[in-house]
Amino acid sequence: MNADEYILKLPNIALRSRELLPEQPGIYYVVDESNVIWYVGQAKNLHNRWLGDNHHRLDQFKRQRNRRFTIYYELVNESNLDIIEKQRIGHYHPQLNGTEVNSKKLHPTETLLRKTLITIAPYGFILGVEPPRKDDIKLIEYSKYYRDIWRINKSVLPLSVIHICINLTELLKLSQDISTTIRFLKKVFSKSINSSGNWNCQGSKRSYRLSDFLLRRLLVNGFAIEVYVVRQEVTSYIQNYTMTQLAGIHIKAISSDSLNILQEKCLQNNIAGLYLKDNISHQYLYTDLCHRAINRLKPYTEDLVKVLFNESIDKSKLLKFPPHKNEAAINLGLSVRLLNLIKRKEYLKEILIEQGFDLSKYQVDKYLEDIPKDNNYYESHLNKNMTVYVKSFLYGDLRQSIYSSSMIYGKKGAFYQNANLPYIDVYLAFHVNRAFWLLFENYLCDFAKVSLSETEGYLKKYYSNPTPIVRKYVDKNPCFISI
Repeated sequence: MNADEYILKLPNIALRSRELLPEQPGIYYVVDESNVIWYVGQAKNLHNRWLGDNHHRLDQFKRQRNRRFTIYYELVNESNLDIIEKQRIGHYHPQLNGTEVNSKKLHPTETLLRKTLITIAPYGFILGVEPPRKDDIKLIEYSKYYRDIWRINKSVLPLSVIHICINLTELLKLSQDISTTIRFLKKVFSKSINSSGNWNCQGSKRSYRLSDFLLRRLLVNGFAIEVYVVRQEVTSYIQNYTMTQLAGIHIKAISSDSLNILQEKCLQNNIAGLYLKDNISHQYLYTDLCHRAINRLKPYTEDLVKVLFNESIDKSKLLKFPPHKNEAAINLGLSVRLLNLIKRKEYLKEILIEQGFDLSKYQVDKYLEDIPKDNNYYESHLNKNMTVYVKSFLYGDLRQSIYSSSMIYGKKGAFYQNANLPYIDVYLAFHVNRAFWLLFENYLCDFAKVSLSETEGYLKKYYSNPTPIVRKYVDKNPCFISI
């Protein structure tokens, strides 16, 4: 039901400014820009009821991105809230009152850690555990000097840090494809909307270099967990592992002897992870800080993260590596991308034949039959695309330039834009997919064509100054100025 004059005369606050509601008892009405009443409720303190994300219906309103909500309210004596709320709901029949709240279950951070460990345990190991950084004054000084602030974040300083490494060599052996490995790692550490905590990223999340792509941190149950990748030149120095547990999940940990060797051979960079000293130019590296960082590590010998909630985990739903490929992809030895390309072309061919199109027209058959045979396949744009010529509805006569002159092409030669041309009509040239053009040509033929006559030309590019067009529109529509 729509809000009536009684509600629309009440004091009101935009939903996005709900923190301005008074700290008094009252009845509130959530109304959209069309005056539709979505919800009616009561509150002993209107301000506190809507403070932050407290309201149980707030997510439902936020999901309505195309609507603007306003909270109308009337101040009511606290003793009368129940009676008046029932009267208002019965009278206005709001849309959401009486419906179930679609609340999402929030999982503790330890569950996210355990899920991540289950996924990466076959390819990872615990490097060691680092005592709280707040106790190492020299480390803090170095970090400040080199502006490595992420290492000494206030939330991390008082916590012991458990270092986990992902064996990049093992991952690449399975996938034999670095892009697949990157996608897998991004997915493992992507944001989880149902978790009370998430993996934080150091460095660029968009980086496609594995050397600095993966450095993640999670704060859980009094510990900081830091994860980064290591390469074969580092793992080759590890002599043996021991099986241990972290948050109740089985995972390998390197022995104390192996840790001593790595501390002698490696540096721990807070951006790039673990690297051999000999492979890095010391001229550009803050070696004193990186050397101190790895030397602080102690062997990991027992499960330090105590599980408090111990939620059950459905392992069948966890991400597997390498990503699942169907039987066809395995048999053909093709990547998923190329297999999907074959499917798209087969689907297009099926539609075109079903609707009676001649596949030889515009050489569509040549494009559809050009399918991958191996992973070295390269799709030719010449086979894929064709040129069509489209009329301009916005700029009118394309023979005359508005901003900067362009070249007009045609059967009579090429000329710069001017009023005295051998071309009566001028079109804009576009590249389109051959198969899709054949499919939609009948619907677009009123203003687009694939060939031009001798009196018709085309532009490859068109430079325009929008000011004259806007002025022309304003002159014809004076009300535009007042909007």
